[in-house]
Amino acid sequence: MINSMTGFGAASLTEGETRVRVELKSVNHRYFELSLNLPRPLMYMESQIRKTVHSFFHRGSLTLFLTVEGNSAVAPKLCTNWGIVNQYIDAVRKIQKLSGTSDLNFNGLLNLPGIFTIQEADGFSAEGVDPLILKIVEQASMRLLQMRQVEGEQLRQDLLKKAEQIARQVEDLSDEAPKVQKHYEQQLRHHVTDFLSGNQAIDEDRLMTEIALFADKSAIDEELTRMKSHIRQLSHLLKDSAEAVPVGRQLDFLIQEMNREMNTIGSKGNSLAISHKVVLAKSEIEKLREQVQNVE
Repeated sequence: MINSMTGFGAASLTEGETRVRVELKSVNHRYFELSLNLPRPLMYMESQIRKTVHSFFHRGSLTLFLTVEGNSAVAPKLCTNWGIVNQYIDAVRKIQKLSGTSDLNFNGLLNLPGIFTIQEADGFSAEGVDPLILKIVEQASMRLLQMRQVEGEQLRQDLLKKAEQIARQVEDLSDEAPKVQKHYEQQLRHHVTDFLSGNQAIDEDRLMTEIALFADKSAIDEELTRMKSHIRQLSHLLKDSAEAVPVGRQLDFLIQEMNREMNTIGSKGNSLAISHKVVLAKSEIEKLREQVQNVE
C-alpha cells in the first residue's frame, strides 16, 4: 500500500456549548511540514497538535485550521472604552458651549476612533476541552489519511502500468542490441570489400578486432541488466508494501537511476532503432517521475 501526499480532511464535534472544527489539507513536499492556524488562546496546544498529526503522516506539506465556537474562554469580546467615550462627550460639550449649540450627534460620536475594541481571550482552561480538541484533530487526520490512501491506490495502479510499459521497451532494446553488432559487421565487410576491389583477401583477424572494438564501445548489456533490476525493485515496492510505509524517496531514487541508464544506452546504442526506443522509454520514465513526486 502506498499513500498519496495530497488530500483534505475535516471533522467537527460539539460538546455542551463548545463546537470545535478542524480542517486539514495536504500537498506534495519532500519532508513533513505542518502549518497551524489556531486561535491565540489555544497556542499552548501547538506541540500536542503537531505530535498528533505527525503520528499519521511522514511526508507532505500540511495546513491545519482550527476554530472553536460557543466557548466564552475562546470567543473574542467587544469592549467599550468608557474613558475615551467620556473624554469625547466632555470635548463635545465644551464645543457646544463655545458655539452656543445644544445638539449632540450620537451617531457621529459612535464613529470616532478608539471607542470600541475587539479583545481576544487571554487564557483557556475549560475543563475537558483539551481532549476534545485532540480528538477532533485525530478524526480530521484520519479522514485526510483515508483520502490519501484512496488516491495512493490509484497512483499505485498507474505506476505499475507505466513500469510494465518501460519493461516491455527494455525487452525490445534487448532484442535490438545484437542486431546492431550484426549490422555493423555486415557494413564493415561491405566497405572493406569495396575498398579492396576484390584484389586482396580480407584480413579476418583485423576485421574481427574492429568488430570486437565496436561491440565493446556499443555494448549495452550491463545497462539493460541494471534497468531490469531497477524495474523489478520498483515493482516490488509497489506490489509488496503491505503497510503504508513511505516509499516515495526510494521510488524517486530508482527512477533517477533508470533515467541515467537510459541516457547511457542512448549514447552507446549507435542505432536509429535503439535511439527511437530510448526516446519512448525516457518519455514513460518522465511520466513515472512526475507521478512519484506525489507518493509519500
